Amino acid sequence: MDIELIKDIYNLHIKGFEGLDFEVICKNNYEITYNKNIMDCYSNFISNFDVKNQKELEKIIDEADKVFNDINRSTAVYLIPFMEELYNNREKYFVTDKYKLVSTEVWQIYNDFSKLDNIETNCNLDVELELASDMKEYANCVMSCYQTDDENDPYGDLDEGYRQGYMNYKKIYNDIENEFYYIKVNGKVVGTTQSVYDNKVYGIYSLALKEDYRNKGIGKEVLKQQLQMCKSKNINTAYLQTEQGFYPSKMYRKFGFKDLCVVYYYLKK
Repeated sequence: MDIELIKDIYNLHIKGFEGLDFEVICKNNYEITYNKNIMDCYSNFISNFDVKNQKELEKIIDEADKVFNDINRSTAVYLIPFMEELYNNREKYFVTDKYKLVSTEVWQIYNDFSKLDNIETNCNLDVELELASDMKEYANCVMSCYQTDDENDPYGDLDEGYRQGYMNYKKIYNDIENEFYYIKVNGKVVGTTQSVYDNKVYGIYSLALKEDYRNKGIGKEVLKQQLQMCKSKNINTAYLQTEQGFYPSKMYRKFGFKDLCVVYYYLKK
């Protein structure tokens, strides 16, 4: 397991999303990330721990409770392998009568760009990516891809607060680029995707298509185009994050992505 790469991805992930109305409070041995508009645990959590025992963790939880109670959130823990004590002993620290495991996420990386040109996407449509300039319009498009009112939709629903975050986006860090793209087929907008990157790693986020345009190879074609962008920037590693066991993770492996690590979200009961 490449711990340094995992750290690089985590740092890019956190910093890359601060511009979407996220706040990060850095403490001595942990940090709190939250968003006042978004309710879900994926946007409101404590992480980046450096603790040695149960007593230190309980102190952190008590401090975080005060922050999350003020914004009407439950305290969640984002647990990643470089937080070794908690990660390696998570069953001891996060017992089922106090915490609920709400998500198991797999981080996957792509770093063999010599095979990229040979990937077949089986898409016969004219797919192009266009940078978004109007973030209000982009935000509405993102939400329309996720909020389909179909309870069986594998994309799931998306907290309405994300709309506000995209609309209010502002660049914070000079060394991190955050690019928002429309996915267009024959000139028509059919979805969205996002790239977050620095000079080390290139993250692919929020690749979503409207219902009528799924299962046509468009997503694979978009993924290939983003990897080509990564290669053109001389960045050696691309990554994405998806729910373990969910079908996209299997598709990404077939595409050439490799599992880097598994991370966990625990919600305090």
